[in-house]
Amino acid sequence: MRNFITSSIAVILILSVNNTFSQHNMNQKQFKMQSFNSARYQNNINNMDNLLIQSATDKPGSYVQQATGSSYYAKDNEVILHVNAMMNVRADRFLAVFNLTQIGETAAKTNELMNSRIDSFTNAAKKYGIAGKDIYTDMIYMVPTFEYEVQKKLFSKTYNEVPTGFEMQKNIHISFKDINTIDDIVALAARYEIYDLVKVDFFIENTEAIYDSLRNKSIACINKKANSFKKLNLVLSDKFEIVRESSRAVYPESQYPDYDAFVSQSIEAVTKKSGVTSIRKPKTVAYDQVPYNDFDIIINPYILEPVIQFIYSLQVKYTLDKPEPKKNNYLILTPSGELKKLDIQ
Repeated sequence: MRNFITSSIAVILILSVNNTFSQHNMNQKQFKMQSFNSARYQNNINNMDNLLIQSATDKPGSYVQQATGSSYYAKDNEVILHVNAMMNVRADRFLAVFNLTQIGETAAKTNELMNSRIDSFTNAAKKYGIAGKDIYTDMIYMVPTFEYEVQKKLFSKTYNEVPTGFEMQKNIHISFKDINTIDDIVALAARYEIYDLVKVDFFIENTEAIYDSLRNKSIACINKKANSFKKLNLVLSDKFEIVRESSRAVYPESQYPDYDAFVSQSIEAVTKKSGVTSIRKPKTVAYDQVPYNDFDIIINPYILEPVIQFIYSLQVKYTLDKPEPKKNNYLILTPSGELKKLDIQ
């Protein structure tokens, strides 16, 4: 019996090791799947492709064959080239938003207690280079609070709502330049009983220059692709038109998928024949940028910290000159044995 238990434990340990390695792979798949589902860029990038493919059912004979990931054969004399470009850009400024809730007996007392917490926090934040102009307090609400008061009667009890005080809620907006400052700000806020970090926003000062750069590089890439067709004796003339262009930005706050990083098992419950007690298992959250699979151009591909990803897509349709149809020469043999040429259009 003892040998049987020892063998069972050994088998369980082996299975546990195997499960750990398999769980690692499952974690990666789950993480990437969550990231893929949360990033809505995919529908926008492939939207133009889907429209072209869909038109094959609406208009027979057009867009019926997809040549590559970026080229489409339209009609007999049309070629559509497609370019996706991306640029990873570090944010110039950040905005952290904290939420505070305060309860007091009167409206004046509630407001006094709230302002005392905010003033203490904002004054202490100055040592991290955060000036008064970088802080904004947003009033959310102030409402009365109520509780139930029991009124005892001879044969019954009545519960009546009575006012007990006021509840106030405000948000503190803090603007800063260095993302590493957020750790100090959060720790400082907790010192003054401010625990709710609502969000951190990322900002870029000159987005126009970024899109101009992406557009210029995309046009250069289109021209390069068009010139490469010369090797196939296919010359794309200057008769072209932009089919569609689109642009968007993916911010880090939308790129934090989560997954369950744990293996559910209990060896102790098997050996001691005891019940299994479930505990709260935290989720793993990590930044996952938009993958580079669908892009022809990637500017600043190597990133260390969360960045803003600017995406630009361009489609250009080239119209080819159709060659003149060749005329067929027909000869007829007359009864006299003479060959005559027939001019048939």
